[in-house]
Amino acid sequence: MMIGEPSGTAGAPILKIILEKNLSNVLVVVTRYFGGVLLGTGGLVRAYSDVTIKALEKTEYINKIMGYEIKIYVEYDKYEQLKYYVSKSNIKILNTQYLENIEIIVEMSEEKLTEFTNINNKNSFEIIKYDILKEKYIEI
Repeated sequence: MMIGEPSGTAGAPILKIILEKNLSNVLVVVTRYFGGVLLGTGGLVRAYSDVTIKALEKTEYINKIMGYEIKIYVEYDKYEQLKYYVSKSNIKILNTQYLENIEIIVEMSEEKLTEFTNINNKNSFEIIKYDILKEKYIEI
């Protein structure tokens, strides 16, 4: 009596499809109720491959890159300039607090952070300071 799948009939074909589609951070679960000896190894490979392809065709993909969650401190009279920059740069605002100064929490890529610090240093707009709160994956 054989327990489990014949070697190379499940995991390898599923992984091959994932790699061909250049995917990462993905989980594919296939449950088989019928087959085994009756399907043979070729039939098992086709069954696992076909169901993986069909599942991935119906999947909504989300592209993410490493980025940062950043808190920006800005004076009230500079807020609109910052908001305009953030909007045109497709930087996502997560939270805004109106305190002594305005504190905005945003998420941005490393590339956007470099651009942001360069623009701020060229006095296109002024911020009081910014703090990197954490590194995280952000949607692009």
